[in-house]
Amino acid sequence: MKGLIIIGSAKMGSHTNALAHYLKGHFEDQYFEVEIFDLAEHPIHQLDVSGVSSPSEVYKNNLTLLQTKARNADFFILGTPNYHGSYSGILKNALDHLTMDDFKMKPVGLIGNSDGIVSSEPLSHLRLIVRSLLGIAVPTQIATHDTDYNRLDDGTYYLDNEEFQLRSRLFVDQIISFVKNSPYEHLK
Repeated sequence: MKGLIIIGSAKMGSHTNALAHYLKGHFEDQYFEVEIFDLAEHPIHQLDVSGVSSPSEVYKNNLTLLQTKARNADFFILGTPNYHGSYSGILKNALDHLTMDDFKMKPVGLIGNSDGIVSSEPLSHLRLIVRSLLGIAVPTQIATHDTDYNRLDDGTYYLDNEEFQLRSRLFVDQIISFVKNSPYEHLK
């Protein structure tokens, strides 16, 4: 089984990215293949249905890569920082480039991070988007704060909060359970 984690932070090496890597390790412990698509590392162009803009080859290649990985995914995790009480614009743009066929009846986990007041509002907003894309958002979600992380000597963030480490295992278990026991396989 393959999973795709899409990180919607504009910052390289973000807290959301650190959480994605932490979760990836838990999936791999269960023999699930998970890829991380970080939009800060692989930016894509603004959706333009009119065709007026001419995006660079790098942006076009990044988009093709995202779309290919999404079509091959059995489940998704959408990660976002808290931007003004909602999810990021670059994540919305990435989702606009994908289709219902990519998400239809697939489990979707939601993760986010705040540097100010801890808020799960961005994840509540994403839950509506997932429903509109015909995906199924799992009940457990993870909304961390910058203070839930620490740094390695090289400056890389890592999740350093025992409560969220436990919640992460529940989160991963829910996604795996849904993927293995999906009653909706015939609807895909």
